[in-house]
This record gives sequence, C-alpha cells and structure tokens, in this order.
Amino acid sequence: MKLNAAREAARHVRDGMVVGLGSGTTVKIFIDVLAERVRQENLTIFFVSSSIDTSLYAAGKGLLEVPLHEYTPEVSFDGADTVLPDRSLIKGGGGCLLREKIVDYYSKEYVVIVDATKVAETPRNLNVPVEVHPQAFKKVMEELRKSYGAVNVTLRTYEKGKLGPVLTDNGNFILDALFDELKDPLRLELSLKSVPGLIETGIFSVKKPSKIIVGYLHGVQVI
Repeated sequence: MKLNAAREAARHVRDGMVVGLGSGTTVKIFIDVLAERVRQENLTIFFVSSSIDTSLYAAGKGLLEVPLHEYTPEVSFDGADTVLPDRSLIKGGGGCLLREKIVDYYSKEYVVIVDATKVAETPRNLNVPVEVHPQAFKKVMEELRKSYGAVNVTLRTYEKGKLGPVLTDNGNFILDALFDELKDPLRLELSLKSVPGLIETGIFSVKKPSKIIVGYLHGVQVI
C-alpha cells in the first residue's frame, strides 16, 4: 500500500527540482522510488532533509542534499502516523517532528504519503508526541496531564541498544501524550506551543498538506 502511494507521489517530481524529505519508513520507500527514476531518466534531484537518518539514506541513493537556509523546496514529501478528518496530521513516531514541521512549513507545498490504515475516521485515543527540553520534561508531563487532559504521558526510551531516553537530532526528549479525543487539533497545537520547555508538538494543523496520497492494495486515492 505504501509503495503504491510512493509511486504516485514520485510522479510529481521534475528534473532539477528541490524537494523536502520527511522521515520514516514511508519516506524511505518514496526515496527508493524516486532514486529509481533518477537512474532511469538521468535526473538531478536536490533535497532538503528533516533528519540525519533521511540525509544518510537519500544521499546513499544518489540524491544531492542542499540546506534549507539557501533553498526553498518546491514541494516536500512526508508520511504521517495519523490523518485526522479535518486533514490535520499526527506525526512524530520517529522522533523527527520538529525538523519535519520546519521543512513542511517552509516548502511551497507539501504532500503526505500514507497507507489506508493511517486515516482515522474519528479523532479518538490518539498518541501525540511532543519534543521537550530535557530540563523541563517532568514539568511538561505534569502540565499535559493537569492542564490539557492527557490521560497518560510517558517519556520515550530506547527499546534496544542504547539505554535511557530517546534523544532527537536536536538533543531533546520526546514525550508521548495519550488523549481520549482531539476536538480541536489547531487550538491544541497552538496552546501547547505556549508551554515553556515544550519545543514542538506532533500535531500538524497550522499548515495542512496540499495533497494526501492514500495507498491501497490495488491503487491510490488523492484527497
């Protein structure tokens, strides 16, 4: 399903284009498809990255990285953990939400690639990742429970290998906040950004994607 969506998304890329690249497994599938086009059609594609992992993966496939402060991506391509009914997104499962939001926001447009399992009919029982400064993580956890009604908040830790809290590419921690329901994603996103020590939220509502490409077993839907 992801492969079908990635193939459809890659059709939007032209020779010489600067594209933004999100992070995660779906984006890696998109990079694979795009790299195959580069080889077959002798294209030159430049990319702005949202993570160290994406930088290494895309460069290894022959794409050329350029910095965001010098180039504006014509379009960015990103995945999502959840697509909400109002086209807001929940992202951050891979811990790259801050840089993903930066790249997506400053691109002229952005396209989201998901499989059908990521489209939510109702905004209930949703995990919202937030990036926090290490000094403030316990205070932010308390604030999420007390002031925002999160039913559970946990500090994300490594499941194997390195011990301790997951560190983002920016040296921050990730909290996972579970909400029974997100009635107003935009309002919650903006309000959470006012909490000192909370650097970024995994709710993407301020700038919504221009296209959402949903992959199915036998095709795609663009919404």
